[in-house]
Amino acid sequence: MHTAVEGGDAIRDGRVVDHPAWPELKSAVEEIRPWQSKDGSIDFEREGAPTRVDAEAAVDRVISGVEALAPLLPHDEAYHRALVSDLRGWVDAGFVVPDFLDSLLAFQPAARREDGLQHLVVFPMYTQNGNPDRNFEAVVLRMVWPEWLAELERTRYDNPLFCGITFEDFTAGYDTNSAVLFPETIAVREAPSASPGAASSVTARRPASAASPSPPWTSSASSCPPTSARCWTTRTGARRPSSCGTWCTTAPTATATCRSTPS
Repeated sequence: MHTAVEGGDAIRDGRVVDHPAWPELKSAVEEIRPWQSKDGSIDFEREGAPTRVDAEAAVDRVISGVEALAPLLPHDEAYHRALVSDLRGWVDAGFVVPDFLDSLLAFQPAARREDGLQHLVVFPMYTQNGNPDRNFEAVVLRMVWPEWLAELERTRYDNPLFCGITFEDFTAGYDTNSAVLFPETIAVREAPSASPGAASSVTARRPASAASPSPPWTSSASSCPPTSARCWTTRTGARRPSSCGTWCTTAPTATATCRSTPS
């Protein structure tokens, strides 16, 4: 078992994906995903649907996994607390269209930009592969924030919502050469207002593939070797054109080469 210790090195050394609770959580999410309708609800009258008892047991396994892994990630305490509440709320409401606005607003990856810092993310969402369904997904990601990038952000491209990450493991919806994590993709009762939690967006890329990613929001992209950093300059609905931000994707062994191209 991993022991969580306050402090950057200790937290980063306790890898979430190495904890025995992670494969259990991931398996529970994979069990739930095919039960869901397009809107994320579960129709228990549909052929092949689980029993309500089975569905509750699967969500309990997800909650147990989150609670077991949360001590490794004290910087996400508020998010994980809200996540557990949203999961229980989904069960109590009868597995209707999920509403994860509270946990979305509590997830603040840009609040602590430290190289190697981990996050465990679980949301009902649609993914970047043309799948419009609101399936549950679980992702373990790690912040990519080397000193050269921190210096660039401090001195030339000040953007408090700018995050660079790499994915370490994920459920089936993220099994792709290109992956994004946008608040707009998550099932909520209302569109969140612009805020650090609601407006920040992060992207990541699986390092093993040589295929070039093609995120739908990309205005233009640099041409890089498979193992080097990739950056995009992009707009979101929460930003004016004059305040575009740059999101980087990188592999753990990436070279420190990154250029943005104007939209």
